[in-house]
Amino acid sequence: MAEAISAPLSIETFRAWLGSRPDEEHWELIAGVPMMTAPATRAHQRIASNLESLLNGAFEEHQPAFTAYQRVGLNLAPIAPDYDPEPDVVVIDANSPGEERYADRFYLAAEVVSSSDQKTVESKREIYKRHTDCRCVLIIRQDRFDVRVALSTDAGWVERHLTKPTDELLLDDFALRCTLADLYRGTALQPRGKR
Repeated sequence: MAEAISAPLSIETFRAWLGSRPDEEHWELIAGVPMMTAPATRAHQRIASNLESLLNGAFEEHQPAFTAYQRVGLNLAPIAPDYDPEPDVVVIDANSPGEERYADRFYLAAEVVSSSDQKTVESKREIYKRHTDCRCVLIIRQDRFDVRVALSTDAGWVERHLTKPTDELLLDDFALRCTLADLYRGTALQPRGKR
């Protein structure tokens, strides 16, 4: 059981406290409250791995300045001093300076979620959208074909909702074009070999 700490915490206090926790624990600071994340399901892990791989494949061919990683922390203090999240997948600069665990600048943040994550993920989604460089936020349900896409445009944020395996996820800024079937491949929803 985690030691008692008083909330709300600042990012600095949270990171100092986090240093005392075992490496196998995963924590995020959401609205000043430390939240321990449960181990990811296999479907969650597969979807995040697929997205990371699809993005990095697109970057290799068309956008070498970008790279995708899983579970990189984001330095959000300038816009949200009480948030210290680790999105499931982020896109950052390929030659991003700074600390290995955190990125100051990110362009895409993706969260793979279950129905119980809804309240937390909505607040994280709104924080990600406030970041100056963020161009895309993806919310991906792990239990059904369901991807919410928020894209930054000159006119503001535009939302799309994809729900069929044949729906295309088109992210021009990231040179990514795939179907939801590609994103969910290897899960119970889209077993390998099924086309």
